[in-house]
Amino acid sequence: MELKYNYWYFPKVIKKETCNKIISTCLKKKQVKGLVYNTIEKEGKLSLKNVKANPNIRDSKIYWISSEWIYGILNPFIHSANKQAGWNFQWDWNEPSQFTVYNKNQFYGWHCDQMAIPFGNRNSKKLNNKIRKLSLTLQLTDPSEYEGGDLQFKWFHKNTVKKETVKIAREVGSIIVFPSSLWHQVTPITKGKRQSLVNWSIGKPFI
Repeated sequence: MELKYNYWYFPKVIKKETCNKIISTCLKKKQVKGLVYNTIEKEGKLSLKNVKANPNIRDSKIYWISSEWIYGILNPFIHSANKQAGWNFQWDWNEPSQFTVYNKNQFYGWHCDQMAIPFGNRNSKKLNNKIRKLSLTLQLTDPSEYEGGDLQFKWFHKNTVKKETVKIAREVGSIIVFPSSLWHQVTPITKGKRQSLVNWSIGKPFI
């Protein structure tokens, strides 16, 4: 599917004080290693099993958080981007947000967030039979505090692969929203530390 806008951004819309509050709240949660899912299809639904570390694809530390006040900050931007970009995707729920920390040499290689089939066997009825529609990244670290760690997108256009580095994504408090089917990566950190919050909006499968 070719889109007029592959992503939509809101530069520096979240105050630094709020970003720091999000960081301190997330750091109280349990830290785990960023993993890669080996997906298993069963009865037409997605079962997430055999979760493993794969340092060739992903190297980062993450914290999971479900917080109404954080969703209250993010959701208006998701609705706005969905409308302004002309995607108009149906969505009705958020997965738990993911606070990610990238230290020196850490990265997340090329991947897309959307799976080919709906979620199954999840604890919440709000998640079962849904797919990821929209992804969001909130930048929490000032660009002066790290080097590398660029957010990049790639997509096909007229039989060629287009790749773009989103420099605006480096500004603290900036929000980037994009379809979860879009391929993206975070390049290796060469100095310092990068922190961000990722959110996925889910809805009914496309027909």
